[in-house]
Amino acid sequence: MSVVRHCLRASFAGTILSLTGLSIAGLGIFTGMAAAQQRETTAQDAAKDKTAGSATQLQTITVTGGLNGPFAQGDGIYRTPAPVSSVSSDALQQRFGGDPQAALRSTPGVFTRQQSSQPGIEVNIRGMSGFGRVNAMIDGVPQTFRNVAGHASSGGTLLYVQPELLGGIDVSKGAVGGAAGMGTLSGAANFRTLDFDDIVLPGRDVGVLTRWKAGTNGFRGSGMLAGAARANLNNDKSSNVSILGAFARTSYGTFKNGDGVYVDSGRDATNRPGGGLIKFEIAPSSEHNLKLGARWYENRFTYANYEQDLKNASYTANYAYTPDDNDWIDLKVNAYYNRTNMDYAATGGSYRGRKTDNRGYGFDISNTSKTMLSDDVQLKLFYGGSFGSDEYVINRYRGANPPGTLKKSSGFTDATLSWNIFTLTGGLRYDHWNVEGYQPAYAAGTGDCPAGGPVCGNKDIERSSGKWLPKVSLTAQPYDGLELYATYAHTFRPPTVQEMFFSLIPIGAGLGSGIANNLNLESEYSKGWDIGVNFTEDGLLRSDDKFRLKTGFFHNSIENFVVNDFVNVPNRGPTAMWINRPGITKMYGWEIEGSYDLGFFYTNVSYTKAKTDQPIGEGAGAGNGDAFMIPDQYGTLDAGFRLFDEKLTLGAQARYFGKSSYAGFGTDFGQKFALPSYILYDLYGSYKLKENAELFFSVENVANKNYRVAVSGPLGENEYSGKGRSFIFGASAKF
Repeated sequence: MSVVRHCLRASFAGTILSLTGLSIAGLGIFTGMAAAQQRETTAQDAAKDKTAGSATQLQTITVTGGLNGPFAQGDGIYRTPAPVSSVSSDALQQRFGGDPQAALRSTPGVFTRQQSSQPGIEVNIRGMSGFGRVNAMIDGVPQTFRNVAGHASSGGTLLYVQPELLGGIDVSKGAVGGAAGMGTLSGAANFRTLDFDDIVLPGRDVGVLTRWKAGTNGFRGSGMLAGAARANLNNDKSSNVSILGAFARTSYGTFKNGDGVYVDSGRDATNRPGGGLIKFEIAPSSEHNLKLGARWYENRFTYANYEQDLKNASYTANYAYTPDDNDWIDLKVNAYYNRTNMDYAATGGSYRGRKTDNRGYGFDISNTSKTMLSDDVQLKLFYGGSFGSDEYVINRYRGANPPGTLKKSSGFTDATLSWNIFTLTGGLRYDHWNVEGYQPAYAAGTGDCPAGGPVCGNKDIERSSGKWLPKVSLTAQPYDGLELYATYAHTFRPPTVQEMFFSLIPIGAGLGSGIANNLNLESEYSKGWDIGVNFTEDGLLRSDDKFRLKTGFFHNSIENFVVNDFVNVPNRGPTAMWINRPGITKMYGWEIEGSYDLGFFYTNVSYTKAKTDQPIGEGAGAGNGDAFMIPDQYGTLDAGFRLFDEKLTLGAQARYFGKSSYAGFGTDFGQKFALPSYILYDLYGSYKLKENAELFFSVENVANKNYRVAVSGPLGENEYSGKGRSFIFGASAKF
């Protein structure tokens, strides 16, 4: 085995020397690519979202079930045999100025639909987004709010979070286990808020964290204050109780593009998101743990020419029972309630006074059991069930937002056999769904409504179905640090209320017409492969260096892809309606992330090359949905130095976005238009005044590039709405 290790070390050494040389050259590879942006092959290196200033190997943190799903953080992503990624709080704040969308767009296989006037986040995984294809969560709570508003809207689900309260973002791509994978087609993303260890210094029981920032070009400033305390119960260190709270506010204004021109008023980014959280945890012994949490968010912004007030609140309860010396019980029970309210101002156009209420609740229970079948064969069973409800209520100014309820339930199990260097997992889940909604009336003699009779529709409709979803995974670990894995799995997502009960777009108050309802809409169904390699090595070239690499290939075949099309309805003609496109939609590609850390010097890379072409509905771009075509390739290269006993960190990164496409608008419904590639260069740095206090800065788009933002909606993509050079300065402290 030592011979194998030596050969691999020599092979990887050449790769690292090449990578290090590129980084020291100051991102020169991307400069060369800038001179040839029309070429198909670029950006061969890209950055992993690793804490920029950390030279310490992080402990693996992996959750294998429950609402939080199979996610990993820190070094754990390179030790998890699955396509997972993570953005740390430090990387989010230092490298990306606290912008979650910029951080996700530098994560392999992940993207967002980014509109400057819409603070909600639409997460895209492997070219799939909206309508439940991705499960976007805050602390394990699914975010299901939607609002079709204007021709720039996608109608997809929106996640609203105060960025200063984030402790990190974790992503699981492809088939997702546990409750997080219920009714989910292409993956899940969990936005973690601040926890006890994010606030309190190591070894202490009481602490305060504060961070303040100011900036230019639309960033007016932000402030965050958090506090936490912990105490032992009965002088027993195995039992404790803790409480924490935090509040933050950020102010954004309109900004200039790279040509020094303020973006169009329809893309005005002015908004002031505020938020807070309270968490309580009690562990009466090492076997029992109960966590209770509440989070809230509020904001006012103008989108689609309407001033909107939005509020979100979520409440969670998480219980774990892990009895000592009992491998058969590792029980987790989780429950949540989530509510999002949106009010339009009483002034404006036809939908002034719109009120929307989205209510969600759910729970799950799971257990993990382990036993040794022989001296060298271990069996691990993970099994459980989950339920979730998403209710959407709106007043008479509904527009293209039909009310109704989608309920999902799931039973799941994974059986894992471990022997020698091999691990084999077989999984099976059954996902069930139920949709309830209202079909408005439509005229006799149109569609399937008999002529000469009464109107049809005008009734409540309920429909349900389910699907068995198998999974099999094989992992081999020839030696510690090298891991190869392959997974084949089926996933699906049910049709939503919004798609099934789409009733055209009544202007002002009105219910629309049931002629556009598609009560026979089928679920999207995917069969997919994931094949990947993890490699970790300490002391690769020097005794104190660290090398990490994760690379993978995915291939998904999707049936019943849903789009908004114009359907020729008898006696009515072309009518906008959500339908299943026939045939198979194939999406596939490569994802790479890695890092090399010498202590005084580090580099992180991330790269995605994928083919995510998909059917484009004729209604796409008209507010009846959108096509989510991510760039054919994109990546980030990050490099930096730590100086003066690692008190000073100076770094630079280049973010490359290859050619992409967007759906047409106006007379071009259903057509696809090309969007050119572009590169953005950023600088960042920090200086530790003390171990618990630092100053930091970041410069976004330092070259002041003028560009059209990929995947920003048909209006944003057709304009130079990218943000010009922007500075952020700040300070943070723990005490």
